[in-house]
Amino acid sequence: MAAITKFTSFYTELGLATHNLNTDTIKAAITNVLPDIAQTVFDPVTNHAAPAASDGYTAGGHNIQNRFLAGKMTATDIVLTAGAGGIGPFRYVVLYNSSKSDKLIGWIAYTSSITLASGETFTIDFDAAAGVLTIP
Repeated sequence: MAAITKFTSFYTELGLATHNLNTDTIKAAITNVLPDIAQTVFDPVTNHAAPAASDGYTAGGHNIQNRFLAGKMTATDIVLTAGAGGIGPFRYVVLYNSSKSDKLIGWIAYTSSITLASGETFTIDFDAAAGVLTIP
């Protein structure tokens, strides 16, 4: 998994106890639009252009089943399986806290856009050893 780029507001909100990375619902949404590091709230229409629910993608993204322990947040891999209409293109996976008014955390960038045809799968692989993100 590529390194996560954190939104500017994330550390401030973490310090203010906005995020509980162990119990809050953290979601991963796909988009083909480069996220703006200054954004603070996930917006699937205007700022992030996330696809609507259909063809193997859940609107608003998938719950990553996150856990936070010893400074590291881990997550369950997400497998996207395209239905008849396909999924994509997408290049970025945006992580946000749906328990806290969709506050943004960060994003993962792939080297190029990905499009899945009907029946194809793609795994968003959250490295179990390294974790999704670490807080030093």
